[in-house]
Amino acid sequence: MQPKAIHRVNQGIQIEWQDGHTSVFPSDFLRRACPCAVCKEVPERVATGLLPASALGGQKIDILKAQPVGWYALQFTFTDRHETGIYSYEFLRQICPCETCRAAH
Repeated sequence: MQPKAIHRVNQGIQIEWQDGHTSVFPSDFLRRACPCAVCKEVPERVATGLLPASALGGQKIDILKAQPVGWYALQFTFTDRHETGIYSYEFLRQICPCETCRAAH
């Protein structure tokens, strides 16, 4: 599903989807959900699907830059300089952290 609009919000990204749903992704959540090959290999990620906060060294994470990748994804540069994850819109819709979406999974 394609986004209708993407906005930077306080320490995160807000995506308005074509179906009317709005997702708000905190920066640290996006960093911990990074889909790159290196982050996927962290053993502690297997249980929850997210990197443990300890894997980020306890530092506060924010987004320095967000850029589109073609018509299908976003790529973020975080304050820890990590930038290799490509977040497809399909992936972002699947990991929406709102109560409704979490209950549906």
